[in-house]
Amino acid sequence: MFRSRSTYAYMAVIIGLVCFLFIDKKLPGTKEQEESEAILFKLMPDDVIRLEITNVHNVFIFEKVNNHWEIKKPVDTLADNAAVTEVINQIAFAQPLRTIRIDGSDADQANLKEWGLAPAAERVVIFTKDGKKDELLVGRKMAINDNVYARTSDRRKEPVRVVSNTVKSVLQKDLSEFRSRNVFDFEADKVTKISGRTASSGNAPAQEFEIVTKGGGKWMLQKPVVARASDSFMKTFFTQSLGLRAVTFVTDDASNLSQYGLASPAMTFSITTKPDEETVLQIGGPVPGQPDQVYAQRLKSNSVFTVTKKSIDDLVVTLANSRDHRVLPFEPAQVTSLSYEIGHKKVDVRLINHLWNTVLQAEGLADVGKINNLLGEISILETTPMMKDSASDLKPYGLDKPQGRITIESAGSKSGLPLMLFIGKSENKLFYVKNSIEPFIYTLPENAFDFLPADNLLLRDARALNIPLSLIKSITITAGTETPIVLTRSAGGTWSVENVKDRMVDSTKEETQASLVSQLQAKAWLGPVLPAYKLDKPVLTFSIQDDKPKPTVLHIGATLPDGNHAALVEGIPLAFEITDADYTYLRTSTLQPLPAVLNGTNAPPVAATPAPATNAAPAPLKKK
Repeated sequence: MFRSRSTYAYMAVIIGLVCFLFIDKKLPGTKEQEESEAILFKLMPDDVIRLEITNVHNVFIFEKVNNHWEIKKPVDTLADNAAVTEVINQIAFAQPLRTIRIDGSDADQANLKEWGLAPAAERVVIFTKDGKKDELLVGRKMAINDNVYARTSDRRKEPVRVVSNTVKSVLQKDLSEFRSRNVFDFEADKVTKISGRTASSGNAPAQEFEIVTKGGGKWMLQKPVVARASDSFMKTFFTQSLGLRAVTFVTDDASNLSQYGLASPAMTFSITTKPDEETVLQIGGPVPGQPDQVYAQRLKSNSVFTVTKKSIDDLVVTLANSRDHRVLPFEPAQVTSLSYEIGHKKVDVRLINHLWNTVLQAEGLADVGKINNLLGEISILETTPMMKDSASDLKPYGLDKPQGRITIESAGSKSGLPLMLFIGKSENKLFYVKNSIEPFIYTLPENAFDFLPADNLLLRDARALNIPLSLIKSITITAGTETPIVLTRSAGGTWSVENVKDRMVDSTKEETQASLVSQLQAKAWLGPVLPAYKLDKPVLTFSIQDDKPKPTVLHIGATLPDGNHAALVEGIPLAFEITDADYTYLRTSTLQPLPAVLNGTNAPPVAATPAPATNAAPAPLKKK
């Protein structure tokens, strides 16, 4: 009995091993098979370059051109990028919900026909840039849910996969859903040339425009005149053209264009992109019964559609105004020197060691913000509509002997020469002006230069003193003819008085006062010292000793008519004005009486002496 039970156990193990080996070899279950059943294709959407879709509506062929999709059949026109991308993504990321294996029998063929796969209701062929081609056949919906039958080829034993109905939905679209209503589809940074032509109409002569890129976002008119094109107007043109939409599609038969006014177009626009891909839009006649629309056609396409008349008029206006009206073309960020002399106004500033300085008069550091604002204002000076494209004789405009000029030097100038704007005579409240690099005569309003500062003083940096507080070792303060007070500063910012007994320094107040004087701001620069400033007999003097051998000396003189005060830093020949608030704080004493506990005697405390109101030394005590 024992042997019989053992025999049965061994037989069970052997049978199990045989079954395992049989199943392992005969049934699907390898990693590759599992992966093949988890997806339809190993497909990267960005690798797709061509699609062929067959459905109940038509056969559609799509090709990717310059990273944009185009329909090549049944018509040659732009495709809706979103619609084509949706088709690719739905197929690339579709996951079979079930796999039905078939052996190619007659019964299976009957099932395929019943499931809408023989022939397939929809068929798509996908081509990738590596030369690979994938096919998907889609049948009808299942009876019990919205999923659909699909196969990845029509081979007799190709399994049937059940996939989501969204795959079928994206393949059922007609031409109107696949085609784009965008008239243009391009990348602005790849555009190299723009052309436009309007036919003569009534009293309006024919017009022709041509604009080419200079690189770096700069554009140049070639027609009707060689001149600078406005960068801002070019951006507007790109925005307008990319926003142009077809209102309705009229026909895909281009055999009789004359009925749409397209045999001899009223207007033509052409946009060329790298590498020499040209898109041409032709504008025909008005749409009967729709006065706000006109017929249009893209060259090399059979499709005729309508666009709004206003959108076309806007393009024409933009091209007609694409000329740059700036009279002095330069980039403010590249400027290294600016000077001008116009009437009584005279300024000269230069970039020295990466810092702006006033030179030749009122020399010193300039206010960077003021210089940047000034350059920005000059760079946007624009001519009024009145201008001449050339003039052999400059005398009629007063430009043979200009009454003023603006001179600008820039880093990286190709010619190495300064750019100048010459200012001629005034006529009818307009100045005639001309720059040094173009033949054009421009005009500017008489008040165009009112914003220019009169002299270098107005461009000086407001910082009269710029001493790091941490470097200050001592400050000697003299009020008028009084005895100077010497205040010393420790490394930790504690102040003490050296030459005054029975007094201590309020370090917090003195630190604030020292911060003010070390970074003293001029309310305005006054220019050369005048006797009225009384700086030879200052009311207050600060001698600031830092780590330099000699101290920096500040004198504060007379009160000015506006209530502020004249001041001067020794070694700088320019007086400046400080506010009354700053002066009041600087003259306030930071000394205070020593507390009684620090007097060092047992004598009764002396009545407290009021703190002085100014930084003058306290008066000596009178003998009894």
